[in-house]
Amino acid sequence: MSFTRRELLTATASLASVSAAPLAAAQNGVIPSSSRELWQWVKTQPVLDPQISYLDVATSGPTLRAAMAAEYRAREAQSLALAATTAEGHWATESVRLATRFAAFLGCDADELMFTRGTGEALSTVTFGLDLNAGDEVLLSSREHPAALAPWLILARRRGIVVKQVDMPAPLTGPEQALGLFAGAVSERTKVMAFSHVQYADGALLPVADLCQFARQRNIITVVDGAQAVGMIDFQLRDLGCDFYAACFHKWLGGSHGTGALYVRREMLDRVWSIEPHGLDASPPIFTPTQSLGHEHVPATLHKLGNIVPHLWPALRGSESALEFQQQIGRSKIEARVRELAIYARLRLQQFANAEILTPARPGLWAGILTLRSAKHTGKDLATSLAKGNRVFVRGIEWPGAEQGALRLSVHIFNTHDEVERLLLGLNRALKI
Repeated sequence: MSFTRRELLTATASLASVSAAPLAAAQNGVIPSSSRELWQWVKTQPVLDPQISYLDVATSGPTLRAAMAAEYRAREAQSLALAATTAEGHWATESVRLATRFAAFLGCDADELMFTRGTGEALSTVTFGLDLNAGDEVLLSSREHPAALAPWLILARRRGIVVKQVDMPAPLTGPEQALGLFAGAVSERTKVMAFSHVQYADGALLPVADLCQFARQRNIITVVDGAQAVGMIDFQLRDLGCDFYAACFHKWLGGSHGTGALYVRREMLDRVWSIEPHGLDASPPIFTPTQSLGHEHVPATLHKLGNIVPHLWPALRGSESALEFQQQIGRSKIEARVRELAIYARLRLQQFANAEILTPARPGLWAGILTLRSAKHTGKDLATSLAKGNRVFVRGIEWPGAEQGALRLSVHIFNTHDEVERLLLGLNRALKI
């Protein structure tokens, strides 16, 4: 079946209209101005069971209604205009637009960004894309997520690299403590420092800029896990000075599940290989019969490391709507609200003499994640009790050197002070058992 030029242009225009659909249209352009009305309205935006108190965004965030609607509309439009999406230049145009849009939000250049299916994929892209040899050291903290640690352990088995961990205390007493621990563990064979922007286990906010500056002075590559930062705190990647930064859009951003990104500082692009190439320049006598859709005429990192926009477009459109949602509210206002709720929760949790708070107390070292442990109850048992007895959902996590583990809660802008009180009511009952 062939398309006339008019039919092709009509179909392509249909897709373009979905791409440009603003969040304001989905929201009817109405966002409350007063703080009280704003946060009441925000509470209705994620798709969540209204009967529960969900305090576990650090594990997985609910999808915004606007994001879900945008993803559906994009998927429907893509299917209706399926033939048009193979037109030369279509995916290049849309890839450039999305890369430019997300790069502006994250604070980098479009040439420095590639899309992934999440933080884990982004971190693996760096791990397996770098040229590391037997004996080269990779330095990580003891608080890294399994998805951040496991790729390096695989590389240790495959290539003989050395994985070293900094024993990160909890709670941290100050940013200088984290920097001092990393500095003390660096050796002449250290090639990479990998750490979290916000630690998933205890919610500690590390001094990323200071760590990256220290590493840069010693020609050490920095890889930052930003899974718990994007959408919760207000920052720009260019201010951090890191070489690589991995992010996901389905936690604090409220975007579509299975979407994320990898930032590659432009000067580092030549030092990393693609582990899933979608196209590759070839020279005779190698014959390249076709070029992958969306591979040509796209920003540099997408071109070299692989562009999945043609496969992930509807989900990325959903996450783009979530991005717009954040910008309309204001990223600084979102961070302030998260900290307000977290401070309230912390002050109330401090009343429990039989629970130890593991999240740093020093201002600036924590945001929306709080972790505590009980000498008598396991974190998982407490989480189960809260879910069954109070319909409050938090997370029981493992904790190094502690059989009881710990209990982690994470508050976001759709949560309320009443939900924190609901948590405390159930926790008070559970700790007394």
